[in-house]
Amino acid sequence: MKFSIGQNVAVAPDAAVAAYANPAFYENRAPSGDITLVEVVSHEDKGTQARLEVRYQFTGSVSSAVRAVIDPAKMSWVTRTDIDKAQRRTTFTVLPDYYPDRLDCNGTFTFAEAASGPGATVVTIAGDLRVHVFLVGRTVEQIIVTGLRNYLEAEISTLPGFTAPA
Repeated sequence: MKFSIGQNVAVAPDAAVAAYANPAFYENRAPSGDITLVEVVSHEDKGTQARLEVRYQFTGSVSSAVRAVIDPAKMSWVTRTDIDKAQRRTTFTVLPDYYPDRLDCNGTFTFAEAASGPGATVVTIAGDLRVHVFLVGRTVEQIIVTGLRNYLEAEISTLPGFTAPA
């Protein structure tokens, strides 16, 4: 299932992409919707390039049909994000903690200057999520994408508070 999210935020593009390369942006984040950020697993920063790995847990409810093939307690994953600050772009890959043969997800974030000027950014997230489970795969994809969309929209809305001068 392909998905795309676009959201304007009152933060300059370079500040927005820098936030995504900073582990502090992820730490102590409150749960949002059906997804909880568990921990920053690793962080490397090499100037204009950075890599973060962040573990998440799905905490929403699923139908009995889904529970028959997937244990909701095992719906956790690490998102590996490679950040190119100079290009204002990231690529991400989801690495399931369990069921690695049942889920594939990857995509990009782009940070473009908004039409309103250099102090605002359009964050665009595009990805592809595939759940390989007979009969319920499409349903699980829809549940995950809905939760992911809600989580990412909330995440983007925290950028102004994170990037504001102290």
